Amino acid sequence: MSRPSMSQVLHASEIMYAVATLFALTQGPIYQVWRESSAFLGTSPQPSMPHIYFATFVVLQLPALMLLSRRVPSTRLGKRQIQALTALLVWLAFSVTWSTLARHSLPEYLSLFLTSAVGLYLAVSFSSRTFWRILAAAMSLGLLSSVWAIVRGWELSTNVEEGYWIGIYFNRNSLAPVAAVALLASIGMILTQASWKTSASRVVLVATTMLIALSGVVLWRAESRTSPLALCMALGSLIGWLLLRELTRRIRRNLQPLAAPLASAMSGILMFFALRWVGGSTTVSGETATFNSRGALWSLSWSGFLEKPFHGWGWMSAWHTPQFFKQGTWWAVIDTTWSHNGYHDLLLGGGVLTLVLFAAVVLFGLRSVGACHSLSEAIPGFVVIAFVLAAATQESFFIGTHFLWAIFVTVISSAHRSDRGLFQINATD
Repeated sequence: MSRPSMSQVLHASEIMYAVATLFALTQGPIYQVWRESSAFLGTSPQPSMPHIYFATFVVLQLPALMLLSRRVPSTRLGKRQIQALTALLVWLAFSVTWSTLARHSLPEYLSLFLTSAVGLYLAVSFSSRTFWRILAAAMSLGLLSSVWAIVRGWELSTNVEEGYWIGIYFNRNSLAPVAAVALLASIGMILTQASWKTSASRVVLVATTMLIALSGVVLWRAESRTSPLALCMALGSLIGWLLLRELTRRIRRNLQPLAAPLASAMSGILMFFALRWVGGSTTVSGETATFNSRGALWSLSWSGFLEKPFHGWGWMSAWHTPQFFKQGTWWAVIDTTWSHNGYHDLLLGGGVLTLVLFAAVVLFGLRSVGACHSLSEAIPGFVVIAFVLAAATQESFFIGTHFLWAIFVTVISSAHRSDRGLFQINATD
């Protein structure tokens, strides 16, 4: 039996780093690591907990930035979705200069920049098949850790009154996305598996089946509305895309790349009007209509955007600014520092130009997905994009140090590439 070469050892080490980083970016593990320290804030208030969280995430993501700087090719920078993403990040960097609370906007922006770098690093470093395995492994760690916490009876791992699962994430709406993405990663693993005739492929099949079962159980017991809704929207978008893809293929083949963005746009419009109808229905309770009473938050966010529509309040600063709560028609909102809507965060952070640039990122990324000749490569990427876009209507997921933003950037930027990463270390997957 031959000894592994140095390149194989480095490749394996890098895969372990990627898994650990994505696992950490689910945020719960980092909060758990520093949980005991938070008990000493009365006697040792400095550094604050947000300070140590920020420092921890920076340390974890810096290696990805350094590796990316060595590997990203000039040809990749010519991709329109990368150019749009770069323009978005540059504009949000400028927003720090006019932010109503720059000392909050700056670390939030640095977090977004670093997490975007992690997404790009994953895109240029690993093949599609390896990426889905990395993602599945990272989500598995989150799910298994949560189940362990629940079985061991850790504090706050379950809701005492209603009994739903929280795991290591302090919130069921943080646990459920991990389970949902584990399901999507399982789909990616199945579709990108080259052959099912080897013994290794049978191990993959068993592991994938177990992960699907575990994800389903966790989603059910978490009782979160956001992730199941986003999964349904992603499935609907996928069906619409496949139908439009076949239709455009028969009519005019060069229109086929437009099927993906068109299907996503149609799904977004349908979801918008569905939420408006449910929210305005007198037969539906406010709790159900707004998915945990988010309507008041969205009302305040929208009126805040209308106050500064062109340049915004500065990236992620609005909900930390006293002035923000003095406008709008609804001020008695719950105690929160989030819009609970990623699109409102974009509008509040940098005005309408931010949303336009983000739309360009999505459009060009989906066009690349639509241009991919291999459906086995394109389908899991499209579903992840649709899931993140749908989930962001209910939670603030377009932020730094969050795994959904990282994998969104990965899929958007790696669409229509060859089976192997552009600068992947020379080792077999």
